Amino acid sequence: MSTIINRILKQIGDPELLDKLLSLSKADLNSLLLGLFEKQTDKFTPADVLKTFQSNRFSTPSDASPAKFHALETQLLTAAKEMDIETVLLSPSAPLGSCSVFGCVDQYNVVSALRGTETLSDPSNMLAIIIADKLKSRTENNILPLHYATTARVVRAQAFSGRGFLANFGLFCLVSSGKDSGSYICEKELLTKHFLFYKELLREKYNAKLSIVMRKRGGYTDGDGFFASMTEVVQTMLPDTPLSLNYDNDDNKYYQGINFKIYMENEHEKMEIGDGGFVDWMNQMLGSKKERCLISGIGLDRLLMLG
Repeated sequence: MSTIINRILKQIGDPELLDKLLSLSKADLNSLLLGLFEKQTDKFTPADVLKTFQSNRFSTPSDASPAKFHALETQLLTAAKEMDIETVLLSPSAPLGSCSVFGCVDQYNVVSALRGTETLSDPSNMLAIIIADKLKSRTENNILPLHYATTARVVRAQAFSGRGFLANFGLFCLVSSGKDSGSYICEKELLTKHFLFYKELLREKYNAKLSIVMRKRGGYTDGDGFFASMTEVVQTMLPDTPLSLNYDNDDNKYYQGINFKIYMENEHEKMEIGDGGFVDWMNQMLGSKKERCLISGIGLDRLLMLG
């Protein structure tokens, strides 16, 4: 429990208050919190709202051109459809815990909300949840891999600094799901799909100078063999692109086997614009060790900066 929470409980005079609240049903807890926020906002004035806007980084608008931003979204989603990737228009809200429950991020880094929701902070998690729902309900199967993509404006609670780092920013995310068939065949197919998309987009449409970093991660019994197989896929697809291999810090709970970073460079600067790797989220949701899932994404605001 954080120092701040301990201080608040001590101030209230009830160190067991959190446990008491958590003993309520979800519906009752939600009703209680709604009542609390209603009473809080009853005291607000329009001037208070303006003052909050001026100091709250989560509601600050982006400096990006809306026309250019939405044109880029259209370009990416159209390119995805042309590669037989299913596109989805997500809700700005996600189920509460949609990131932290998978062990990916601390809930403190997500803007939690009421009615069992949180502000969307990672579209890749939501795409994975949507795919898992379709697989569980048997409206889809992934004997042949499924590929889903989306764009979204997201909000994250951790404090960022530096050029290209904002509390709210745009992402393009690609999530693929398949079944293990041995010899890393499924993983190779998923990774090929992702890099084919980024190759056509960034090199052929943007004529971008790219470089890639491949990082080894835990999660596979034959970690070295898996890393070598995935590295070979990338080298084959992008033989002229600088590729760095990083074997450090391979005990990572987010990615399984590999994590790749995509860097884009123009005459003025070099910037990380993409990130991806295999995750075990499908295994966790569906209870099957045969499930394979690859996620990746690129930052839209950053792509606009370098484009």
